[in-house]
Amino acid sequence: MSPLKIHGTYLIKELLYRWGRSIFVVGGVGLAVSMVILLPVLGEGFQSLAQLPFKNLAADLVVQQGTTESALPETMGLMIPYSAQPIAEKKWNSLRTIEGVTEVMGTVLLWNFAPGKFFSVSGIPLNSGNQNENENPEKLIGPAKVKEWLIKGRLPKAGNNEALVERHYGAFYSLKPGKTIKIGSTTFTISGIVDIRQGSQIASANFYLDINEARRLVNMKDGHVNQLFLRVSDPSTADSAKASIQKIIQNSSVVSAVSFLSLLGTLSRLTGQFQQVTTSVAGVLALLLLIVFLRGAMGERQREAAVLRAIGWSREHVRKQLSAEAAIQGFIGGSLGVLLTWLAAQGLSTLKFSLPNGLQKSDDPAAFLGSQYVAPVVETNLTLSLDPLLWLTTPIATALICGILGWWLAGQRLRGTPWGKIRS
Repeated sequence: MSPLKIHGTYLIKELLYRWGRSIFVVGGVGLAVSMVILLPVLGEGFQSLAQLPFKNLAADLVVQQGTTESALPETMGLMIPYSAQPIAEKKWNSLRTIEGVTEVMGTVLLWNFAPGKFFSVSGIPLNSGNQNENENPEKLIGPAKVKEWLIKGRLPKAGNNEALVERHYGAFYSLKPGKTIKIGSTTFTISGIVDIRQGSQIASANFYLDINEARRLVNMKDGHVNQLFLRVSDPSTADSAKASIQKIIQNSSVVSAVSFLSLLGTLSRLTGQFQQVTTSVAGVLALLLLIVFLRGAMGERQREAAVLRAIGWSREHVRKQLSAEAAIQGFIGGSLGVLLTWLAAQGLSTLKFSLPNGLQKSDDPAAFLGSQYVAPVVETNLTLSLDPLLWLTTPIATALICGILGWWLAGQRLRGTPWGKIRS
């Protein structure tokens, strides 16, 4: 019988004979591997969840300029939110010069307070009302994306006192195309209904109308806006762009996908914002666990290894045998680790997370007035997916690591004479 066949036969029989120890080692390796690969999967899932509001708005940053005044209105009626004060055209246009910023769009956000009824208004740039006329759809960002989310009726025409209504709000108050609504001192005709795409509630409003008409309602100067939506060429430059924005616009709040991670809980911050750190720590802990499990297995094999040496096996042959066993256990454990991660991902994907409904620094102003309309809770699943390559690369990598550790630990255990090991 060839040496290779002898080693292979002995390897299989040893793993099956001491099946309890094999299961213990394989299970431990599987848990260690699962801990390492689950954290990056969670991190990517939370990052995708935090980026959802910005992805559907085709924007990377949202800017508002706040004030220190109270968010409660002194008088009823239409007002500019305290958390979104006007920004001069010259100032917000200068944001285009920031390195990495490729698109800037300004809008006007208004609140209307009335006894028992609150609604929000968003003024967006409208040209002729035809999206394909003098307008590139790829440049639509922020609330202007509602032009693509029209589900009934048509877009408003600038200067015609027309407005779009959000689907849920319109259904609650029986508003449909042709109906009228009074905003401030002006009566607007509903021209269409829009359905806000999932995750885009940070730019949502109950009504959408031409930006110049929104300015006129609150006597805002031409060119002024109070919400800015920015797109950058590379999301990794968002932090540097954020610092530049805050230098140009004082007392401004700049929100990005990273900011949203903190709203999803501690786990999201650890796995998303600090993914590299947590993964590195998990990797070190997993390596220590592998050493502990394999060291225990090698300790149990110490007497058998001494017997093998006593009957003629060389020290190198025994080390190869023990390291091969560790590599096989590592391969099986790595496969188990991927399976456990997949099962955990399937379970965690059923969890629902509430996405923010807006960027106001205060609580929902509608709550102060006992508004009859309550916006539906925006929830979405945490989508987790595994790279198909993990099913191949993880077991192979784990087998190599365990094989190397097995070779090293076997060398530690084989020190001394065979008879001394047997007697001990």
